[in-house]
Amino acid sequence: MGDVSIRCYPFGGVGEFGKNLMVYAMGSDAVMVDCGMGFPSPGQHGIDLVIPDISALEELHLNLHAILLTHGHEDHIGALPFLLPQLGLPVYGTPVTLALVAGKLEERQYKGDLRALPEEGTIEVGPFKVEAVPVTHSIMDAASIVIHTPLGAIIHTGDFKFDAAPIDGRPTALHRFSQLGDKGVLLLASDSTNATRGGSNPSERSVGPALKQGISQCRGKVVVTTFSSNMFRIQQIIDAAVACGRKVALAGRSLEKNVNITRDLDRLSIPAGTLVDIKQCGDIADRELLIIATGSQGEWRAALARIAQDRFRGISLGVGDLVIFSSSNIPGNERVIAGLYNHIYRRGARVLHSGNAMLHVSGHAQAHELKTMMQLTRPRYLYPVHGEYRNLIEHQDLGVSTGIPYKNTIIAENGQEVIIDSEGISSGQSFHAGAVFVDGTGRDEVDDLVLRDRRTLADEGMISVTVLISEHEGRLISEPELVARGFLHQEVSVGILSEAAKDLHRHLDGMDQEMLADIEEAKEEVRVWLRRWCKKKIGRRPMVLPVVIEV
Repeated sequence: MGDVSIRCYPFGGVGEFGKNLMVYAMGSDAVMVDCGMGFPSPGQHGIDLVIPDISALEELHLNLHAILLTHGHEDHIGALPFLLPQLGLPVYGTPVTLALVAGKLEERQYKGDLRALPEEGTIEVGPFKVEAVPVTHSIMDAASIVIHTPLGAIIHTGDFKFDAAPIDGRPTALHRFSQLGDKGVLLLASDSTNATRGGSNPSERSVGPALKQGISQCRGKVVVTTFSSNMFRIQQIIDAAVACGRKVALAGRSLEKNVNITRDLDRLSIPAGTLVDIKQCGDIADRELLIIATGSQGEWRAALARIAQDRFRGISLGVGDLVIFSSSNIPGNERVIAGLYNHIYRRGARVLHSGNAMLHVSGHAQAHELKTMMQLTRPRYLYPVHGEYRNLIEHQDLGVSTGIPYKNTIIAENGQEVIIDSEGISSGQSFHAGAVFVDGTGRDEVDDLVLRDRRTLADEGMISVTVLISEHEGRLISEPELVARGFLHQEVSVGILSEAAKDLHRHLDGMDQEMLADIEEAKEEVRVWLRRWCKKKIGRRPMVLPVVIEV
């Protein structure tokens, strides 16, 4: 391989689900693949979304030429509105992907340099030759990114599966992967999401008959919820509704936006007169109406939750109605979704879901498909990406079972450089690959200290304490005044706070008057003493907000 080396820098999406962002470098030249966001964990109170922290790019001294996108899911494009203005790079993607990106950037009044990534032939991006290879997934126009280097091709699969009968007639380009394998693939960085699941995925087309059967057996209105970006599923829902003689209404802004984007690109087939405005549903008989709604994961502000709780104007569920969940439960959302089921049943409606009918198939390759990808491309090195640690390990095992030597595979999570050179594949230096928390529409507004405070408030509560000190003498004028929120039951809290105020008064009376005269030192003393007192007396450490006033 000479002196040339390839370096991979995972800033997100390796060892986790979400915020996918990988940088591939050769010398000082580099390209970024995907720029996604993640969702907050339960302990990240008030955080709307999480994006990769790319501050380490400055220390790596790379000449980034472009961002290459595999597809338009949020975990692959969601960070672009926040990071693209500071990166200022051209963005390459397929038509539906770029249309989704353009819509997101427009919301933040940023245009961006968006460029088409052809699905045949290569284009030059800096010193690299790049191509997109079509793959099937649960969103239109997904593609694997191939970066041609002097050492061989790097294939970043993105999210993929093998579907022999895709809804849009655009199958995974098996022949192209095989041709790349013939020429020599250096590195396969492959989707590990379903590495823990054996066999192969059913075709997306298999969902259609179950949808049609469920809808045809309902005598009332039907509400179907699914992921708003899955236009293949939306197409099948619309086809089933038309076959059952129903009009279709869309409930949810993201759904309406995505439908408009794909219709403008002539990628969605909706017979004339099928779509009706959601505000006109009251004029249509229940047995002739189907509503496609956002909120399959139980999001309380989404359309389905509002419908289920009678908070959606003009639409209410009742006896004889049916709600179809044509989706999977994202891990961690099970309890919230179960609560949504309860609301639906309280209205008298019934629920149909993927647990009792063939209403959902995954968009990610399972074990057999992952092995097929390796057999087609025959890579020298395998780098499992896109998944939690268990997924990466299972994927590595699949690679070894297909004949890839163990020493030619690597497990390297976010923040761990991967180097390919004449010595083989190895881990390089560690680099910072954290997260930036986005609260509301701001960026970088929330840091770890703020999150720590929010956790304390949620778990332990808060006590504010006001202390009056004489300006000249540095002594207490009166007993400290304590007020608590989210701390203890009100009746218990009154007695505890009264005891704490007396003990704090005695403690401050015994202190050096010069220290009390220093407002900042006095505040810190009050805060630390009261936290320790609460821990000792009641086993809790509430947030303490001291106010020291000189009179």
